[in-house]
Amino acid sequence: MTLKRFWVLLFSTVAVGISIGIFYALTGVFGDIRLFFGVEVGGFVAATSLMGFWAYLMLNFTVRNFLPWRYWVWVQILLVGVVFYDMVYFRYLQFSGGQGPLFPYVVFATIPLFWAILVAFLKTRVSGTRSFVPTVFFMYCFTILEWFVALKSGIPSVTHIIGTILMGCNAYVILLLGKMVKPQSQ
Repeated sequence: MTLKRFWVLLFSTVAVGISIGIFYALTGVFGDIRLFFGVEVGGFVAATSLMGFWAYLMLNFTVRNFLPWRYWVWVQILLVGVVFYDMVYFRYLQFSGGQGPLFPYVVFATIPLFWAILVAFLKTRVSGTRSFVPTVFFMYCFTILEWFVALKSGIPSVTHIIGTILMGCNAYVILLLGKMVKPQSQ
């Protein structure tokens, strides 16, 4: 990746985040937020998304030097399962005290997982089938990790705005990566 491609990735990802933030400010889908707040949140969350992406790339690079590919794939699948369990059960305990229906927490944890699987299918069309599990791992586990503070806040509008911006920016970055690292044809 050249420095020019890096800057394109950086600024275009921030532009995606700001665009999603502006969309929410103008439509009022998740409550009445000011335009400046939408721009601000979109930009900051996009930057958080990029930091998570670089952390994922470093983790993937480091682990692949120590573990064979097939073991790393199974570790990623296991971690997706652990994060899903955490999103359901521990949020259920935190917000409802273990009382009431579990179903809303299952739905809330399943939506980002479906989004991760959809993005992974799109990624396999660009990069091949070996990219499916790593894409689901990044799109689900790292999105939840980046989303953690907003999830703990318990404020639905903030949780939804930040979550959708993260999912959009992470999808954009992971789908653009294949095009960014391919050598340019002369």
